[in-house]
This record gives sequence, C-alpha cells and structure tokens, in this order.
Amino acid sequence: MNSTAHSLSRTTAFRTVAVVLSSLTLALGLTACGGNPGVEGTYTGSAGTTMLVLKGDGSALYSQQKRAGLETGAGTWSVDDGVLRVDVDSLSYEIFANADGFDGTLLVESDSSSWNEEIYTRQE
Repeated sequence: MNSTAHSLSRTTAFRTVAVVLSSLTLALGLTACGGNPGVEGTYTGSAGTTMLVLKGDGSALYSQQKRAGLETGAGTWSVDDGVLRVDVDSLSYEIFANADGFDGTLLVESDSSSWNEEIYTRQE
C-alpha cells in the first residue's frame, strides 16, 4: 500500500470514528433529557410563600410557608405530551402545568379545589 492510499484509509477511518462518536453523543443526550423541555430547576411561586424544585433525576421538592410553619414534601415529576405533572407527599393531589413553549414560567394548576393556581418562575 502506498503512502497516499494509506493516508486516505486513515482519514476515512477517522471520519467514521468521528461520525459514530457524534451520533452516540446525540443519542445519549436525547435519552438523558427524556423528551422534557428542560424544566428542571428551582421555582418560586407568585404568592411568595411557595417553592418547587424539579431535579434532573425526576425527583421533586415542594415547600410552602404557612402560619404554623414550613410545610415540605418530596415526590416525583414528569413531562408527558407537553404536560408537567408533579406528585409530592405533602399534597393529597397532583399538580400540573403546560410545559409546551416553556419560557421559564409555569402556570401550576390542579383539579383539586384545595389548590389555588399560581405562576412559578424558575430562578437563575
């Protein structure tokens, strides 16, 4: 094999490796995000007494300052079909928000009459 052919073969091999590694990186990135629109973060509620933390591993923390003290809860969150769903043990009902077109704020609602809808803003 002459040096030109050997150089071309090596260049082709490097390109193939680069394409494979780029494809794997992209595939792993898409798998890791699970299709959610990047809603992970710490949010404060517009009422000023609530906080919601959505962690990258799917766990959630919720806290609300009440007259009797701080109420906290832990649970999980997910995004399915553009809807963020949060289930924490301190609430006896699920809360949810439309995550399509996510802009850093979420209008969090519930089917429960115990919940007052509230805008949550992600903290930077």
